[in-house]
Amino acid sequence: MTKKWLIVFLAGVSLAGAAVAADNSVTFDQRGDVKTLVTDLRTVAAADSVAAPEFPELTFTETRTPVNYAKGLIRKDLPAALWKSFKDVKVAIPNALDLRPNLTKVENQGSCGSCWAFSLTSTHRDGHALGGKDPGRLSQEWLVDNSTYAAGCKGGYFDSAADFVPPRGQPLYSACPYKSGSGKCPAVMPFAAHIDGWFMLGEKATGPTVRDIEAYMTSTGKAISIGVAAGVGRWQSYSGGIYNACKTGELDHMINIVGWDNEGAAFDENGNLPPGKGIWIMRNSWGASWGETGYMRTKMTDATGKRCNAVAEEAAAFDFPQQ
Repeated sequence: MTKKWLIVFLAGVSLAGAAVAADNSVTFDQRGDVKTLVTDLRTVAAADSVAAPEFPELTFTETRTPVNYAKGLIRKDLPAALWKSFKDVKVAIPNALDLRPNLTKVENQGSCGSCWAFSLTSTHRDGHALGGKDPGRLSQEWLVDNSTYAAGCKGGYFDSAADFVPPRGQPLYSACPYKSGSGKCPAVMPFAAHIDGWFMLGEKATGPTVRDIEAYMTSTGKAISIGVAAGVGRWQSYSGGIYNACKTGELDHMINIVGWDNEGAAFDENGNLPPGKGIWIMRNSWGASWGETGYMRTKMTDATGKRCNAVAEEAAAFDFPQQ
């Protein structure tokens, strides 16, 4: 039985090997520990006196049917005064931080390009919840229906955070449930939560450094909203593990950074980590069936230092009332 199973598997591998013989590289499922599987096969082959083939060194990521998810970031040119750098903030930044255990439930934006509203709402509600005063589930539909800074299901940007600053705020979800942009929430209604202000992280010319993001999150204990290029590479079909199929592309989706692992690396003089070092933990708005129950872990950069799928090239953070 072992020999027959082994032969069937090796036949499949030989076909894949023929297809990639030219460049000795291929992409399969990065979730599966293929190197361990190859080692196990060689062990079985040795035990059964079967000649084990030579396996080339391959990079394995998952072959999946592509799924098209709604995105919806509309990039804008905001005034430089809105940017705030944390490069001079004195704070002991930990090697790793993970806010997931204390965050509220992952949401699903559906087919509406309202990622901007979900990202901002998550930053808003979770910011209060992490401070010990969860206002309850907040209404993304109100933001989609009423934000004059955005285009509803056609997209939006970080500046809709201004809608949370008094005299406005954000109403409860129960007062205006999410209807994928087809709702009719009144512009003025009872507001359950608000912020004192918001800002773009880092400097306008360069965006936030890793240290900018981690210094803000360390000093406040809050998550942030970020942009990412979700339409390139295998980002949308991510299903678990450390994403490293990094591609460059235009920002087209807004999500949240909720933690990191610096992998023991130190910041350079610019406030970033060495190329290929560091992992972000991110919260998406495509439901709990996507990724790791709605979350993603990704390398911060590729081996050359380029940001993996443009993650956090732009980011926004909130100033919360004293709690």
